[in-house]
Order: sequence, then C-alpha cells, then structure tokens
Amino acid sequence: MVEGLAMKQKQKSQDGFSLIELMIAMTVTIVIAGIASSLLAQAFKLRAREDTRSDAVADAQRALNIVSREISNAGFGLVDNGIVPGDTNNGSIRFRANLNAYLRDSSGNPVPGFNAVVDKDEDVKYTMYNDDEANRHYLVRYDAILGAVDQRNGTTVLANRLDTFALQFLDVSGNTLDVVLNPDAVISARKVRITVGVVLPAQGSPGSAGYQPQSTINLVSDVVLRNTSQITY
Repeated sequence: MVEGLAMKQKQKSQDGFSLIELMIAMTVTIVIAGIASSLLAQAFKLRAREDTRSDAVADAQRALNIVSREISNAGFGLVDNGIVPGDTNNGSIRFRANLNAYLRDSSGNPVPGFNAVVDKDEDVKYTMYNDDEANRHYLVRYDAILGAVDQRNGTTVLANRLDTFALQFLDVSGNTLDVVLNPDAVISARKVRITVGVVLPAQGSPGSAGYQPQSTINLVSDVVLRNTSQITY
C-alpha cells in the first residue's frame, strides 16, 4: 500500500501542464508580445521622425545663415541698396555689392576692381528650383560673374531639404513693399525678411501606433541692408 501511494505521488509530480493552462499561457504571451511590438513600432517611428526633423532643420538653418550673411552685403560700396529690380520677387533675390571698394594694397593703392562690380560674390542671385517629378526642392545660389564665363561654375545648390523660400521687403518705416505689383519698389527696401520652410511628412497612418501628422517648420531671419543706417523698426 505504501509502495502504491509512492507511485501515485511520483506520477503526479511528473504530470505536465494541462491544455487549458497552455492556452492561458500562450494568450498572455501573445498579448504581451503585441503590446511590446506596438510600443517598439511607435518608438521607431518617433525616432525616424526626429532624425528627419533634425537633418532638415540643420540644413535649413545652415542655408539661412549663409543667405542672411550674404544679403547683408547688398549695396556695399554702391550708392543704392544693391537689389536688382526685375530680377527680384517674393521667391528670389538678386543683389550686387562692391566688396573691394575700400581694399588697398600694401602701398595704399586701390586694388583692381575697387570701383566696379566685377569680382565673384559681387553679383549673386538666390532662388528655388523645384523638381516636380522627383518632388525635390533646391535652394540655388547663382554667381552672375562666374556664370558669365561658365554657367555651371556659377551655380551652387545650397540646400536640398527646403520646401519653401520666401522673401519680404520692408521700407525705412517697416512697411511691406509690394514687389509683385511694383518690381521697382525693391530699390526702397531697407530690410529683407527671409523665411525658409521645411515640411515634415506624416509618419504612419491615422489611428496607428506612433502616427505623426504632417507639420511645417519655418525659420525666419531679418536682415538690415549694409548700405543703410542701422534702423530700429
């Protein structure tokens, strides 16, 4: 009798999980795995979104800094603000500057080209080029002096992640000049407001984990033209 009881206890200790217990365990495991995968997918989408945002903003900021610095030279060494009417509007700007106007050699004599706009970086145009087929937008810098010799040598792609490039021209009183209705109004500009925009596409589908809707980031720079007094608006 003792031996029979011992055998029953040994057999009971060797029994596995029942079918119901296995099904419960599998269900719990599947639920946990589903939650974990959803959270992981959301994290990856957020990371991809932030990486795209960081790269785009860095590209836009770099381009904005270069454009702002160069436009601030417009009219330097000239008798006007340097902006070229007819080749400037709300989406592009051409400007001139005589950067060598006050340069002298070691003997105190003016350097060649001191009295004219003839050197590179003295006649520049910024505009957007839109490649609709590839859905790409490029901010292009064109140096008219270099381009007169070789157009390809005069053209530089400054940024390839921008979606918008907008210009606003302000007079001495801070009023916006309508350069579309009156292109010659740019000669009265004393300040240029530059806005570059980056569109971040949506990530995922509405209602899905980690979904991020489309958004736009705009960076703005106000540039006072160098040939004018520093005016507080």
